Amino acid sequence: MRYSLPPLNAIKAFEATGRTGSLSAAARDLHVSVGAVSRHVSILESYFGCDLFERRHDGVVLTQWGKPLHTAIVSAFDTLDAACREVDRGAHRPIRLRTFTSLATDWLTPRLSTFRSLHPEVSVQLKQAFSDVSFASEPLDIAVTAQNIVESGVQQVELFDTIFTPVIAPSMRGGYRLDLLNTEQAPPLLYTRREVPFWEAVFKALRLPPPAFDRGLEFDSLSLTYQAARRGAGIALGLLFFIADDLKSGTLVPATQTCVDMELPHHLYFRTGRNRHPSIGTLTEWMVSEARKTNAEIDALCETLLTPPVLQEAKDG
Repeated sequence: MRYSLPPLNAIKAFEATGRTGSLSAAARDLHVSVGAVSRHVSILESYFGCDLFERRHDGVVLTQWGKPLHTAIVSAFDTLDAACREVDRGAHRPIRLRTFTSLATDWLTPRLSTFRSLHPEVSVQLKQAFSDVSFASEPLDIAVTAQNIVESGVQQVELFDTIFTPVIAPSMRGGYRLDLLNTEQAPPLLYTRREVPFWEAVFKALRLPPPAFDRGLEFDSLSLTYQAARRGAGIALGLLFFIADDLKSGTLVPATQTCVDMELPHHLYFRTGRNRHPSIGTLTEWMVSEARKTNAEIDALCETLLTPPVLQEAKDG
């Protein structure tokens, strides 16, 4: 055999013990007993004929012989891990798509059946984005976010603008009336914590006093506010890209004729480098095509139901 190596389980136990500084911590990390870790370390020390750790009352410390060996093993494990990840990025795994709940629930998921019928060979794994997206630190293929990502091997294409208008169940509206937003008898605002600045911008554009959040209902996601609004629980802040289907079908209607462009475009990001999934192009092209259709529907709605968007810049001016 080409390689002359000690038992691999002993190497794993040595690496974990050196990394954690404790036999018990290494045992927890490897899901084995402390005795098993101790035996494997002893096997390795017998193999090399020297002490690799100095035993202390509060743990273990690498010796002068153990330190360079541990550094080399960590480097080898990193190389092996990277190679395994490369294999895992092959064509037979799902495309890893990360986005936020509202986009997945209210726009993407209802359309995925069409994609599956067109491309049954392509599998998609949806992940929710609750924090900043990083292709460098996460095994992602595609992400949709308003975050500006500047990383090598990643390309972007604009998907949609962030344009809001208050929406309500048709049974509650009875015409375009600002008193739906600005009286003691107004229905409660349905909002998420992240939407508060957007609600305030819309009220400012409508020349209304600040929104009464104390009489509103707070939710964890925009999707939940839409669902509550469809059931007549109050007024939600509709992001036009997400509620285009609702506005077309009439399950939600604008409470006013004003919509506000927050000038916060959402982009689709995808890998372009050597880690690129072979079916990324298929999914991204389909998503961009579907987004164009939705944006065209929004333009048509703005001609019939809504006035052109008030720009954030003009609003602040």
